[in-house]
Amino acid sequence: MYPMRKVAVSKMVYPLKEVHKVKVSVTVDPALLKAVDKFVREHPELDRSSVVNAALLLWYGEQQETEIAAQHRAPQSTAEREEREAWHRVQVAAIEHPSRKG
Repeated sequence: MYPMRKVAVSKMVYPLKEVHKVKVSVTVDPALLKAVDKFVREHPELDRSSVVNAALLLWYGEQQETEIAAQHRAPQSTAEREEREAWHRVQVAAIEHPSRKG
């Protein structure tokens, strides 16, 4: 297991794995960089990289949620519909089971 370090951004805390990081160069809006630098000054336990990494984690999480939502909106195959119907029958049977009557 990787050692974990927590990065706080705003009121949220994000655990980050301590793994090899890749150095990159990016161009950002000066106002955003000013906001990041202000945040880092107010939170000396953090640095720019921690804030950018946390922002990328949020972005990546949003991308995953978008993909999951798209999967749920996509038409189901016959096999998926049959499986959902089978699970529904299991749920109904469990609800109607005599042991649940009191």
